[in-house]
Amino acid sequence: MDWLSVILIAGIVLLYSFQTLFCTLYNQRYPGNAAWAAPVFCILESAFITLITWALNGFRFHASPPTLLFGCLNALVLLGYNSSLMAAGKRGSYAFFNMALLYGAILVPMAYSAIFLHEGTTNLQWVGVGLMLIAFLLMNWEGKTEKTAKRGFYLFCALLFLCNGLYSVFLKMQSVACENESSEMIMLTFGLMGLAALIQLAIAQKGNTLQAFRQNKRSLPPLIACLLSAGLAVNGLVAVIPRVNSVVLYTVENGGVLLLSFLYAVTLFHEKPALKKVAGVVIAVVSITLLSL
Repeated sequence: MDWLSVILIAGIVLLYSFQTLFCTLYNQRYPGNAAWAAPVFCILESAFITLITWALNGFRFHASPPTLLFGCLNALVLLGYNSSLMAAGKRGSYAFFNMALLYGAILVPMAYSAIFLHEGTTNLQWVGVGLMLIAFLLMNWEGKTEKTAKRGFYLFCALLFLCNGLYSVFLKMQSVACENESSEMIMLTFGLMGLAALIQLAIAQKGNTLQAFRQNKRSLPPLIACLLSAGLAVNGLVAVIPRVNSVVLYTVENGGVLLLSFLYAVTLFHEKPALKKVAGVVIAVVSITLLSL
């Protein structure tokens, strides 16, 4: 990888880790019904990302048929991901479905790149991918069976695996078909997903939709920080997709975010790290080093 790509990926990893951190704080401080927090955040995130991307694109929107197609498909995938994430969280282990979505983000794009793009990957990089999958397993092992899985849990885990992988694949497919329309791809993906989430919330709240969007002094700062991080991260991601091998990009991105999230948990939330998690961190660092070669 060239140095510009390395810097871009490092920035993306940092921004996505900030998004995860501030989203956690926002969920803890959301003043309304806890069930409203996720859909409200999805709607606000989609609106903000659509607007900031439009501004960064010079307030232009010109989408060709391929971009329109992939944008609509990715909006459906993103909506399916968010819905499956909430459903899985109510039915079983956080650690298990977290592994499912992380593995999906690596293995599905890996299969697409190998079969359709024939992207070259060195033997050391393949070793790095394998080590990262082991690191995911170790870092999420604790609590793997702490809940009895309810009906449908593994189905939603499979959907998380597929949706998280397809999201990355559709971004790559669009960049190959129309590289200069990456901003339009973001606007379509998040704009349509947010519209669908708003319709769902409006139906669920039966006329009290605006009440769900009320914030207070504690919830507003992490919400703003999370939206800024997400908006910059997704724009950075589509900028680097054409420059870097998909296998390397998504492994480093997801592994880096998981690694930083672990460090935040230890330093900011004072969680005591288990031996397996520490081993996972060490293996993740080795994996990212190999993938960067």
